[in-house]
Amino acid sequence: MGQSWKESEYAITDAAYQDAVDRKQRGLRISRSEIVDQCRRGLPDRDPASIGPHLGNLTSARQELGLPVLEEVSPFANRPEKLMSFLKVKHRLR
Repeated sequence: MGQSWKESEYAITDAAYQDAVDRKQRGLRISRSEIVDQCRRGLPDRDPASIGPHLGNLTSARQELGLPVLEEVSPFANRPEKLMSFLKVKHRLR
């Protein structure tokens, strides 16, 4: 069974995701692999194979909450409620 994600890990992955959104809005090219690599550097103890699916969960959650999303990261259908709660607090949403 996979390791549960912690809020501190959510903070790192959402920051990397938002950084990519900001760069793309400034007209810079981004790639999914760049985002995964940035997350890997910030999460050295996390299984690298779990980062890609988590980014898919992040896309789904952000999309559902009306936050900017990246077309480079496909959404996953089963995003965790814990991630939704984290994003609502971080981005001051209801």
